[in-house]
Amino acid sequence: MVWTVLAAAACALVAVSGVVAVTTGRMLPTLQGRVVRPELWGYGQLVFASGMATGISLRWWAGSLAMGDAGAVTALALIALGCVLQWRAQRPAPR
Repeated sequence: MVWTVLAAAACALVAVSGVVAVTTGRMLPTLQGRVVRPELWGYGQLVFASGMATGISLRWWAGSLAMGDAGAVTALALIALGCVLQWRAQRPAPR
């Protein structure tokens, strides 16, 4: 139960930072130099957080093995999509 609460708190923090990035364009100071599209970064954070929330909630709504597998695939797909959006929001590496 403690790990679920900690994971839910982490998920909420990621979602809050995504909402702030989407609505105001503000980023954490460590990200301001390399992120050129903060709104896209924020959407990536929100998709990532929804994938985390799906993964966290699997223990309550997945009654069968097939539902658990479908939920896990959905959670992983959302997390991967969020990572891709965040990657696309960054500045390309200098050569």
